[in-house]
Amino acid sequence: MKTSRKILIVEDDPLLAENISLTLEKEEGIELCGVAPNLKSAVDIMKRNPADLALIDVQLEGPEDGIATANELLKIKWIPIIYMTGNTPLEMKEKMKNTFPAAFLEKPLRMRELYVQIDLALHNFQSNNFVPSDPIQQDQLFLPTSQGFAGIKTREILFIKADRIRSEIFVTEREFYRIYPGKKYTAIHVSVNMGSVFRQLTSQFFLLSRSIVINLSHISRIDTSRLFIENHEIPIPDGRRKDLVNRLKVVKG
Repeated sequence: MKTSRKILIVEDDPLLAENISLTLEKEEGIELCGVAPNLKSAVDIMKRNPADLALIDVQLEGPEDGIATANELLKIKWIPIIYMTGNTPLEMKEKMKNTFPAAFLEKPLRMRELYVQIDLALHNFQSNNFVPSDPIQQDQLFLPTSQGFAGIKTREILFIKADRIRSEIFVTEREFYRIYPGKKYTAIHVSVNMGSVFRQLTSQFFLLSRSIVINLSHISRIDTSRLFIENHEIPIPDGRRKDLVNRLKVVKG
């Protein structure tokens, strides 16, 4: 399977953005899906022409910085983020970690290093090696419910469904009964939105639509318009089947 290499550049310095664009376009296999100076423009581009990787300047000129921009892009599609940083304050570097960046590049950029980091980030992402650095966050999330916090093992999550400002977490039966022994199996209702949960998960999770996140490792079958996870049948939105299949290890004849 050929790795897609569509790059979104988020940089408010027009000269630097143009220099990066021209340089990357010369690199075989790299396609630019757009250049954005701010969060709003980046989100608009991402919705029209989803990127496979975002190259983001941390210190954009307000009101939203590069970290806020990365968070919004990750709500649309889970992709690797490479930050461009200058004299970045320590507190901003700590916030960047919450978006699980694939790399940090110091300005002025060295283009050969940029090529290498893009290749590594996309390769690791496509190989499902792009994971959060904190092993506790990988294994278990504590999510607020009406009865306190539920400690949910992320590998046992089947899919997540948005419910306005809340979320419904569907887990395996064994995980549900571990958390709620003796109760009837149902979705776990948590009082945070789906995007907030999604940002804490690994690349094993895929944003199928604005209202559904699925765990790729639990898919049992896919047909032309549906996928199946255990006993759940989930419609595949128009235009998302190709992106979904590209995230799976498919053996073609």
